Amino acid sequence: MTLESSIRGRYDSTRLSVALGAAILLCGGARADCLCGTAADVMEAERAGLQREWLLQVPFDASTSAIEHVVIDRDLVVVQTGDGNVIAVQAGDQKPGLPLPGTILWKHPIDGDARPFQAAAVGTDIVAVAHGDGIHAFDRVTGLAVWDRRFSHLADAGAAVSGSWVYTPFGDGKMMRLPTNPNRGPQAASEAASDDAGPKPKQAAKPARKKPKTGARRFESLEPRVLEAAGTVSLQPQPFKGGVLWCTEGGTLVVLDPSEDAWRRNEFFLDQAPAGRPLVHDDAIFAATAAGDLVRIDPIADASGSLRLTWRVLLDTRPPGTMFVSGEKLVVPLGQDGLAAYSTKTGDLLWRSAAVGRVVAVAAGRVWLVDRMERLVGLDLETAERRDLFCLGGFTVPVANQATDRLILASPAGAIVSLKAR
Repeated sequence: MTLESSIRGRYDSTRLSVALGAAILLCGGARADCLCGTAADVMEAERAGLQREWLLQVPFDASTSAIEHVVIDRDLVVVQTGDGNVIAVQAGDQKPGLPLPGTILWKHPIDGDARPFQAAAVGTDIVAVAHGDGIHAFDRVTGLAVWDRRFSHLADAGAAVSGSWVYTPFGDGKMMRLPTNPNRGPQAASEAASDDAGPKPKQAAKPARKKPKTGARRFESLEPRVLEAAGTVSLQPQPFKGGVLWCTEGGTLVVLDPSEDAWRRNEFFLDQAPAGRPLVHDDAIFAATAAGDLVRIDPIADASGSLRLTWRVLLDTRPPGTMFVSGEKLVVPLGQDGLAAYSTKTGDLLWRSAAVGRVVAVAAGRVWLVDRMERLVGLDLETAERRDLFCLGGFTVPVANQATDRLILASPAGAIVSLKAR
């Protein structure tokens, strides 16, 4: 029996009981979380072209705590509660040999006194949670604690996991780099760079034999390393081109990425404080500033890997932060001035809407936002016309999904629902 089949057998019954428990709780005992009139109602969802993919109740003591973070990766949703619980849920499309989407894979508690808990970072092998003055790493599949570290200062933001490394901002202008597996054997720098760049493409045939390289090989140390961050980092770093990207409070973008035999560091100055975390899509960086600049930045395809400005748009307002991409459309919230969509290629304005609210996802051909009346509104992605209107019900935890094409809703008491296009 494989590890995957063992896990699936263990958790299929758990998923069923938890999902049924959620349905009973939401429709019977907890009026605040009633599904009626919400997007989690199967009939209501179908009328909006949505399919309820899964619904579950996260197991924790909702009488003393609430959900604080919901982190979404391609095939994993990580839920964090105020009492320190970290819960991983299988997500994405159903794949052979893996648990059904909506299955709770594992739950692991962290000491509740280790606050504040930062948003988790999901990597290929681990889930990393920065908290207080430390960081915990859990095996992505099993949830087993694999290591933990303490810092001399509080972590300023959540970590980023990229390739073989974990990056955590802490203290005044510092970035801590840790290996995802501190017990692995030593790697040459070129091998580490290759590993961090992602899976190698399949080759049709063996290449011709080349003469071995001569000279000393530089090996990467697995000891924690403190990097200069170029300023205070209060926004969570993120993976970028096999390396990492972060943005300082002063508006300096820093990219650290592996080259053939070393690491390259490049910086780009926004000249203003960032208005929220930059968005990475298809190796491009989209960023907005407090002064109302919206920019696209791309790495130059040469040995330097330096960053260049591709286009700049001057907004007539300060954007509140989180942006979303779907295809070649960049959706930008504009605060009290509504929201707009721009071409990712040229920066041209595609449409503008007066709808005001907090955008939470782009899914099923809609831009989904929570308006000032705490209603869930669906705008047509092509025309910005309003198509759908739902009661939000108990799903009041702000969950912004920039990673997938799902609409994820959560209640403070632990109800989580995933909706996708029919």
